[in-house]
Amino acid sequence: MSTQVSTLPAPTREEARDALRQYQRRTGLSLGEIAIRIGYARRSLLQYASSGRYSDGNGAEAAGRIMHFIKTNPPEASAFPGNKLYDTENVRVIDREIANARRGHFTLVYGPAGTQKSFVFEWRTAEAWRQALEPSVVYVYADPGMTPAWLVQEIALGLGAHVANNRHATLRAILHTLRHRKSPVAIIIDEAQNLAKRLDTLETLRQVCDRGRIGLLIAGHDNVEDIFRPRGDGQLAQWRSRIEQHRRCLPGLSQSEAREIIQGEAGTVPVKVAETLVAGSMEHDTRKRKDYISARRLFNALRDFKEKKESKTN
Repeated sequence: MSTQVSTLPAPTREEARDALRQYQRRTGLSLGEIAIRIGYARRSLLQYASSGRYSDGNGAEAAGRIMHFIKTNPPEASAFPGNKLYDTENVRVIDREIANARRGHFTLVYGPAGTQKSFVFEWRTAEAWRQALEPSVVYVYADPGMTPAWLVQEIALGLGAHVANNRHATLRAILHTLRHRKSPVAIIIDEAQNLAKRLDTLETLRQVCDRGRIGLLIAGHDNVEDIFRPRGDGQLAQWRSRIEQHRRCLPGLSQSEAREIIQGEAGTVPVKVAETLVAGSMEHDTRKRKDYISARRLFNALRDFKEKKESKTN
């Protein structure tokens, strides 16, 4: 055994076994494939990963080698959606609601286009996958045609649970994975307004969260609220009673936030240039009947500004 491995703090066998299970879920590698990479016999690693007795007593040496391998060969993580996440009120609202969802609440975050919803969700998901083998958030984009089986599969993939050949078996795998988690998780469903006609998918989502005892963040455009309005048939009544406690509307960028982003992305620019960039990033919120600064439009305008500036210098 190398000196580098022997100097590592010795984790317990249970900690190493748990990390090994998480690593398999994230990478899809079998125990045999991992054994080859670590330098163990397949049978030895299978015995170690089981609940049976292991040859070196408490398994401290094997635990050290397993943890060293995982640390030096981390699973592939999701890419960040951009170069920088600026601290805006939109970001702070979303972060608070992710935290609420991780505490087991159902939350609703909505806002018009350009209020940073998807960008922040993708950023926090990539961040979570880099921070731990057991991600703290699972991000699912709601497609208009998403069936209950499709939804369950996406959640399973995000959790690192086994995806079976039918929805019910995959759901059991999800529940098993959740029971063995060491930390809370939040499920994020983005563009949820696309599920307005898929009440079966929404009910499956609620059942997953209720049976798994986990929180949920529903996000979408302003009209995502319409899904949960009272219906004559009483459907989705249980949804309304839960999300009404945590409903947050995203405000769009403030003038000061827009100026900070311009400074961060383009450096010091003339006041008139900054004003032009902000003015070109305004959009109208038809539901609230007021204008707001769209982050998406601002970043697009900054990209065009920088490309034009670079072309002049070449």
